[in-house]
Amino acid sequence: MKQKCIIIRYLLFMMLQLMKHIYSFQNSYHHHDAFFHHPRVMIRTSSLLMSTSSNSSSDATVRRRRRIAVIGGGASGMFAATAAADASSSSCEVIVFEGTSKTMSKVRISGGGRCNVMHDVTKPIPQILSSYPRGNKELRGLFTKRFTPDDAYEWFTSRGVQLKTESDGRMFPVTDDSQTIISTITHAAIKAGVEVRTKTKIQSVEWMDDSDNHDGNFAINVSSKSTTEPGEKESSKEYFDALILATGSFPIGHEIARSLGHTVIKPVPSLFTFDTKELVREGGIFHGLAGLSVPTARLTLTVTDEMKPSSGDDLTEQETLSNDETSKTKKKRKKTPAITQEGPLLITHFGISGPATLRLSAFAAREFHAVKYNCEVKVHFCPKFEEGQRRLGSTGGSEDILMDALWEMTRLIPKRRVATGCPLFINEKEENDDVLPSETNAPIIPKRLWAALVSHSSIPSELVWGDASKAMIRSLANSLVSFPLKTTGFSSFKEEFVTAGGICLKEVQLTNMESKIKPGLFMAGEVLDVDGVTGGFNFMSCWSTGESCCCCCRCCVIFLYGHPSSSLTMFNCIIQTQ
Repeated sequence: MKQKCIIIRYLLFMMLQLMKHIYSFQNSYHHHDAFFHHPRVMIRTSSLLMSTSSNSSSDATVRRRRRIAVIGGGASGMFAATAAADASSSSCEVIVFEGTSKTMSKVRISGGGRCNVMHDVTKPIPQILSSYPRGNKELRGLFTKRFTPDDAYEWFTSRGVQLKTESDGRMFPVTDDSQTIISTITHAAIKAGVEVRTKTKIQSVEWMDDSDNHDGNFAINVSSKSTTEPGEKESSKEYFDALILATGSFPIGHEIARSLGHTVIKPVPSLFTFDTKELVREGGIFHGLAGLSVPTARLTLTVTDEMKPSSGDDLTEQETLSNDETSKTKKKRKKTPAITQEGPLLITHFGISGPATLRLSAFAAREFHAVKYNCEVKVHFCPKFEEGQRRLGSTGGSEDILMDALWEMTRLIPKRRVATGCPLFINEKEENDDVLPSETNAPIIPKRLWAALVSHSSIPSELVWGDASKAMIRSLANSLVSFPLKTTGFSSFKEEFVTAGGICLKEVQLTNMESKIKPGLFMAGEVLDVDGVTGGFNFMSCWSTGESCCCCCRCCVIFLYGHPSSSLTMFNCIIQTQ
């Protein structure tokens, strides 16, 4: 097998050498572009630049240092710029344009200022991919072949960043300071020769036909502060051979993508907490309970007809048939009766938060948006207890299992008040082997929340278990497994604001993140229709997409535009994209 690979590589190399001589010969008679299409990399060789003519202007063009623009100085932009500069070995000029005064502002606040740089890299790739509501299938190739979670871990640790993994899988620098990650990436960028221009805004990007302009195919209109007149702005136009879009969820990135022929799926909020005004106001069941948490809860959103896509919506499952304004779309959305997520639940002053809430908000982002975040979510406060009962032989529905367990209390503790505290426990030893024997039993619901649920079930506060009727116990069981939570709005999750939507993945070559529409255009990070839940997943996609586009971006710049490098280097670049 190894010998076959060597033979194939040698044949490819010889073919590239032959094509180079053919194009040079053709150029003696014609001035037009020739194209070579590879399954992974599209290489355009300009016959004008390959000319053996001694014309001085052609020589100057050949020797011009090629330029790569990166729009966006966030996590993916800085990472992609660093990778591109490293890969080009000083043969390309890499410039990052950032509209604000600082780069990587989201990195700075991630994880409460600690920077949740990635998720547990020891977990299987399918398990990691399951935390991406959009992009999980498309990221598989990047995470397994291009730039894996292990590669990202190695990138940081090889530069002196020590990482730790917490019990929930989140990974942080041992310094618990996001500045550690920012400094590491910034230092790597400087070392690679990346130029960063802050307070520089991009007005627009124009595609320039190579036959009209040999300074680069991308003309970028830049606005920055005047260096001669304080308070004034000056505009300029710069030309680049390749462009990396890494603007995150900022509208300018989507506007640029549209102007270059791409379809942008309408962004909507993802990773948000639920507002429940009726429940938290005075007299509501959650009033005065802010700060209480349930170790494991299950949230379920039933998908109604009004949550389903309408004809005017841009949805994640649409299939783009053409790229002009009159393109028709064919929806391929499967019917989803309910969306369910499980995890810790936190009661706040405004409603509910916690991992279960954030995961549901991500996986049902468009459904919530369709009803303007006014809908009903069912809460199961004790799914782990139910699972334990089923392992012991209990059968039936969730309410029946809880009903049986609660009715047993009328026999075991008949003189104890129902509202005193939750009599149901879960053996944490089964869930966590590190728990001490003395700590194995814990109530599944906090005392004050239990009292509120008992009151919600119309059970008097002084009633003892022995006097409870079956109807009362049934009502309490229903509240525990199917509590109706009415949402009235949402609040952004400040540590990790994410949107669902972005550049349509069908229009991107996912092996190298290059546009299928405009050669030389690359995308990385959240500008794409890719997003993950909280826990370091969004940064993981930033690192992978940013690194994956760098090699082919370098190929595009150096070889598509005739940089005087050997065909062997071109060949090696192609092989890296296999």
